[in-house]
Amino acid sequence: MTNALQKDLENDIIFGVYKPGTRITEDTVMEAYGAKRHAVRHVFAELENQGLLVHRPRRGVEVVDFTPDEVDALYDLRIVLETAAARRTPLPASADITEALTVLADRHAEAVEHGTFREVYELNQQFHELQYSCCPNPRLARLIAQHARMAQPIRVVKYDDMDHMAIIVAQHRAIIAAMRGTSTGAYEASVRAHLPASAEAYRALYERRFAGRRAAQG
Repeated sequence: MTNALQKDLENDIIFGVYKPGTRITEDTVMEAYGAKRHAVRHVFAELENQGLLVHRPRRGVEVVDFTPDEVDALYDLRIVLETAAARRTPLPASADITEALTVLADRHAEAVEHGTFREVYELNQQFHELQYSCCPNPRLARLIAQHARMAQPIRVVKYDDMDHMAIIVAQHRAIIAAMRGTSTGAYEASVRAHLPASAEAYRALYERRFAGRRAAQG
């Protein structure tokens, strides 16, 4: 039950059922998901560790609301971590890995085409977890997975932009092609190219949101 609750609440946070800055109470989650209090407390702690929830003194638990500067810092860190993993990954990757990545990339592309965004998210996670499992430093791979989950509310702001998602699909293909080759530089470049666009989109969305708020207050 706890694992299912965590997945459901995580997905609902990522896809905006609970907006950034929203306060979430144990009682609300217990009622909405039919969960026990101990399970909710456990899931709150796990999602705080993932960076999706934050505990505010005297305010309780809230959905994280990144500022654009915090998003930039997160993506700077992701570039450092993911390019470091790329440099350490032996190439070419095994045929079993690249074939499995191709299957995931194909399913991800189909989900994008059909607009099934929660499936897009799940398949993207699986793709990159498998990709970085090839890095021989498991601690580095775990850090990448942790910060990738933290970044998901940032990434999904562009899921309904089909031009953007076509680029993401092509970038997955480029990552696989690089992993089939022998050039560490080409693989690192494909990893680096995959990161910045969502952060830029989030900054634009954030600035529009708060410009609207300031206008309403003025």
